[in-house]
Amino acid sequence: MAGFLALMLSSCTGTSQQSESIKFYVGSSGNQQHSIFLCELDPELQKFAVLDSFSGAAGASYLAPSPYNKILYTINQEIYDADQKHSSVSSFAVDPETLALKYINSQSSEGRGICHIHCSQDGDYIFAANYSSGHSSALPVDDKGQIEPATSVVIGEGTGPVENRQEGPHAHQVVLDPSQRFLLVPDLGTDKVMIYEFDPQSGKLSPNAVQPFLKLAPGAGPRHLAFHPEGNFLYVVNEMNFTLTACRWDPSKGNLVEINTELTVEDSHEGMKYPAAVRVHPNGNYVYASTRGENSCISVFRINSDGSIARIQVMERVPFWPRDFNLDPSGRYLVSAGERSNDIRLYTIDLDSGLLTETDATLELPAPACISFIQ
Repeated sequence: MAGFLALMLSSCTGTSQQSESIKFYVGSSGNQQHSIFLCELDPELQKFAVLDSFSGAAGASYLAPSPYNKILYTINQEIYDADQKHSSVSSFAVDPETLALKYINSQSSEGRGICHIHCSQDGDYIFAANYSSGHSSALPVDDKGQIEPATSVVIGEGTGPVENRQEGPHAHQVVLDPSQRFLLVPDLGTDKVMIYEFDPQSGKLSPNAVQPFLKLAPGAGPRHLAFHPEGNFLYVVNEMNFTLTACRWDPSKGNLVEINTELTVEDSHEGMKYPAAVRVHPNGNYVYASTRGENSCISVFRINSDGSIARIQVMERVPFWPRDFNLDPSGRYLVSAGERSNDIRLYTIDLDSGLLTETDATLELPAPACISFIQ
């Protein structure tokens, strides 16, 4: 690992270290000792560099920063409970000057096959989604970033029509809505977006009495969702029928209504089509979705005034198997992670049209699976 890191650093010599550089963490799904990387983008030169790497979490394929980037939380593929085979969640203190990570502790995710982690806006709780067992959990965090045992564990109910993948619940993501009152869980196994009320005083999750879930098309396989900046819309990417669904969100009741659904690619798009990540542009005018497969791509959708979507671009020249991508805080740059091509690539975003333009900026990394910009 040390030799691989040295090679990456030497290959990026000459990269500017100016203060306007954009820094971000990359989480890797590989099983190497160091699975978190601190990277830098020089937007003027359009070059990447690896600044450091960190151990302490095996296969840290999803990352969640706390408010003000004081703590970084990660999923951890190490087994916490040998009897029940529960996965782990881990926390790291962030050095405010160097952004180096120092391991704090790990805790049980209260389920098997952890795949996503999320931090509340006040930093008092993290939430974990466990794909294999279907459980989602709420875990309090103390003022030093130490993760405490879960205060609540929930699981969806039902199955889907795809027998080999929808035999039961498969929680794929956990996201608090902007009001922080509701936790939404896209469940690939049941074709539902679960909606739970969250009580921050007790840390308890309970099915929303007004609407416990939104049912999507049979076999859709909801995977991830992203809220509109105004908080009144959200967008669900569906892994199994390669679609993106626009929804209207009522934060006063936790009510979710489908507006329209569009394919992430054309019907003629050949080979496997497995959408993965979804992100809304900071200006609220565009939403982006990645699709994994032989012809991996990132698609751009225009967001209309009523929240509905229309696809306007399919960028096919992306790293292979883009499990994740992210937009920098300015909304000018998109970084895509090729989990199976072992690299990341930079794209520029036209702020007026939302369209992507490929650049030559790439960086080799082992199995990159999550991009987390430092704001």
